[in-house]
Amino acid sequence: MFPSIFISHGSPYLCLTDYESARFLKNLPKLFEKPKYIIIVSAHWTSKELRILSNPNPNIIYDFYGFPKELYNKKYPIKNDLLKVEEIVEKFNRKNIPIFKDVNHKGYDHGVWAPLSLMYPDASIPIIKISLPIYFSTNELIKIGEVLQEFKNEALIIGSGTLTHNLRDSQSDINAPVVSYAKEFRDWMISKVEEGDENSLAGFLQRAPRLNDNHPSLEHLLPFFIVLGASKTKKGKALNSLYMYGNQAMDSIIFTK
Repeated sequence: MFPSIFISHGSPYLCLTDYESARFLKNLPKLFEKPKYIIIVSAHWTSKELRILSNPNPNIIYDFYGFPKELYNKKYPIKNDLLKVEEIVEKFNRKNIPIFKDVNHKGYDHGVWAPLSLMYPDASIPIIKISLPIYFSTNELIKIGEVLQEFKNEALIIGSGTLTHNLRDSQSDINAPVVSYAKEFRDWMISKVEEGDENSLAGFLQRAPRLNDNHPSLEHLLPFFIVLGASKTKKGKALNSLYMYGNQAMDSIIFTK
């Protein structure tokens, strides 16, 4: 059985660097066998309802601006798998959770291709992309993950966001001192993950310290709850526990069971 992993993907430019977080992502696949396919939820495809990418010829999307030209020239020819898409849709339908096939969505945003180009540079694994239903409750997101549990014999489940994400307060220095609000929130999240405290995590809106300082909007955190739901034990472990730009916690959280 494959793990479910929440990845802090950081800046898209990370995929062209030799920063420690880039090296971490390159080495991450050594922790498990190569999956037959990957199911991924990115902070950068939000929707009102749950959707699944059904475009037979998706492209990678350069959904950012102001970066060096070499990033816009980056190629990563990942493919969809429409047979698996149908299988996943059928599974959600059986669980009475509506999911809509989206043939018009262009493809894979940088929350998908940037980290995966480090993890699997040969782009040989089919990628199934599911949207992030931005208005769902944490319990509804966890239930999505619980449906995805049934695919873990073949698939790696990934939620791509960032554990703390307040770009307006990020520093220009990648090695800037860590601000207290980022550490306080990060430490609370990781302690609950390591304890398997699903109730506290699901109630993060009321319980997590300094939430607004770390997430002025929630899209970079919410993929975590789908990953949490895909874990049977709800107990995980933090990997790559470092910070960038003073307030970006770059932890990846792995649930091995």
